[in-house]
Amino acid sequence: MKPVSSFFSATYAEAREKFLKATAEAGAEIVDRYDHPMKGPDGGALATDVAWLGLRTAKKLLVLVSSTHGIEGYCGSGCQISWLENRHYHRDASPDTAALIIHAINPHGFAHGRRVNEDNVDLNRNFLDFSKPLPKNPDYEALQDKINPKEWNENSIAEAERAIAEFYGRPNAEFLAKATHFAQHVNPMGTGFGGLGPTWSNTTFRSIVTKWMQGKTDICLVDYHTGLGPFGHGDMIYAGQPGEGMARQWFDHVTPTEEQLKTSDHLANRLTGMLCQLPPEACTGARVTSGAIEYGTYDRRSVGKSTRGDVWLHAYGDPASKQGQEMKAYIREMFFPSSIEWRIMVASRSNDILRQALAGLRRV
Repeated sequence: MKPVSSFFSATYAEAREKFLKATAEAGAEIVDRYDHPMKGPDGGALATDVAWLGLRTAKKLLVLVSSTHGIEGYCGSGCQISWLENRHYHRDASPDTAALIIHAINPHGFAHGRRVNEDNVDLNRNFLDFSKPLPKNPDYEALQDKINPKEWNENSIAEAERAIAEFYGRPNAEFLAKATHFAQHVNPMGTGFGGLGPTWSNTTFRSIVTKWMQGKTDICLVDYHTGLGPFGHGDMIYAGQPGEGMARQWFDHVTPTEEQLKTSDHLANRLTGMLCQLPPEACTGARVTSGAIEYGTYDRRSVGKSTRGDVWLHAYGDPASKQGQEMKAYIREMFFPSSIEWRIMVASRSNDILRQALAGLRRV
C-alpha cells in the first residue's frame, strides 16, 4: 500500500503528472484537455484535465472537481489521486454509475500558489448570469481601504483589523466578515473580486458540463476546498442550496443542518456565483446533488490575513522579494498544511465521502 504522502505534490506540474499516471493505472481515460493560455511559474504548460471512469452509457455520474480556489488544488488533487490509486471506484460503484474527474479547473491559481485566477477573480464567486445586475456587497465597499490597504506591515494590518472589528461591533477580527467572504464586483485588484464576466475556468467548466453531464438521471458533484473549520475536519456544505438534492439522505452530515436553517440565516446559504450552483441550472432532467467539502486548516484570522496579503502582494508588492516569498509560503501553509496528519485526515475523509456518494447513487 502506498503512503498517503505519495498522493500529494509539491508543485502543480508534479500533481498533474501524478494525476495522469493514476488515471491510467485505474483504467480511466483522459477524455478532454483544456489548455490554459498562460504558463506556470516554471514556464510549463497549464491545463484542466478531464478523466472518465466507467461505462460511457452510465446514467448516473459522480463528479469530482479540484482547484476551484487554485492553491486549494494541492488538497483536491491529492484526494482525487488517493481515490484513484486505492481503486475505490471499482469496489464501490455500481455498473450504471460513472465518474467524471476534473483536475485543476483553475490551473493558473494552482500553479502560481493563489486562490484566485490569472485576473485576480475568485472563481467560486464567478458563476453568475452576467446579463443581470451583479450582486452588491456594501460591506466591502465601506471597508475596502481597510480590507485591501496599499501598505502591508504590522501597523497597517492592526489598524485595518481594528476598523473591520469596529464596523461589525466585534472585539476583534476573529470572525468571518461578509465584507470579505461575499463577492464584490467593484475592485478588480481587491479581495473577493467575482469578475465582470465569465472567466476562462468558468467557460471551461460550462463546456465540460454541456459535453459530459447531459442525459444523466442523477449527478453527485463534490468540489474540494480548504481553509475553514477545525484542523483536518471535512465539512459537507450541501444543504439549503439549489443543488442540495439527496445530500441529507446520502451523507453522514451536511451544513447547514435543518436546525441551522430554521434558526439562522446561514452564511453558506447566501453566497452567490459558486461553481457547485451551476449544475442544477445546466443539467436539465437530472437530479443533482451538488456541493463542496471544506477542510479546516488554521484559525479564520490567520487564513483571512493570508488571502488579503496575497492580494496586496500581487497588486502592490514584489512576489520575488524576500517578503513576497515569505507571504507565498504563508498562504500555502494556510490552505495546504505541511502536517502529514492533516493530509491523512483529508484523504481518509474524502474516500469516506465518495463511498457514501456512490452508495447513494447505487440506491436511486
